[in-house]
Amino acid sequence: MSSEKPFWEGKTCKEMAGLHIKVTFKNGDVATGVADKNGDIKSAYVLTLGMGDDLFVPKADIESIELVDDPEYERIDDIHDVCTGDIFVATNGNRFSVVAVDDDDETDCTLAVMVQAEIPDFHDWMFNSSFAYALRRKPKLPNHDGLWLDKDDAIWQVCDHQAVPVYDDADEWGFQREIFLVSQLVQHAPFRPAKAVEA
Repeated sequence: MSSEKPFWEGKTCKEMAGLHIKVTFKNGDVATGVADKNGDIKSAYVLTLGMGDDLFVPKADIESIELVDDPEYERIDDIHDVCTGDIFVATNGNRFSVVAVDDDDETDCTLAVMVQAEIPDFHDWMFNSSFAYALRRKPKLPNHDGLWLDKDDAIWQVCDHQAVPVYDDADEWGFQREIFLVSQLVQHAPFRPAKAVEA
């Protein structure tokens, strides 16, 4: 039995600002967009009569409001697969950066997250029951043919979803020019297109 309350419940209008949301209206219309400081989809839809510090309460003609995950992130539903650097998404929709992981089954607090407080770098251990899911940034891999620089500024030539290392400062690859699938290059990410002057 799941009595999970909507992520927006208890938030003020301005706490909705910047969230990418999908709104389903009772008449069947669907809208997606980024909420502004009043909790509305800017210049398109008024979702609540409140503003600023008022509690966010959806208008009567709204069926549901859901968070839309960013396509640059992958969703992690198993708390034991979460790593430092991932984003902890709480059951109320709040997001926190994960700064420590303790997979000890003795406690009910697996993840520590960064919390804004007067003390710099303050973190707190979250109860597992408040974990909805986590987000992990997808590595930026080459997505078109051409020359690409990896995280260490090594140059790769990409053609038809395959990549060949061209040159790095240490020239560690020497004359061995192994061909890789682009999907195999995760440990070299993030990539960025090489400009002719860099190559």
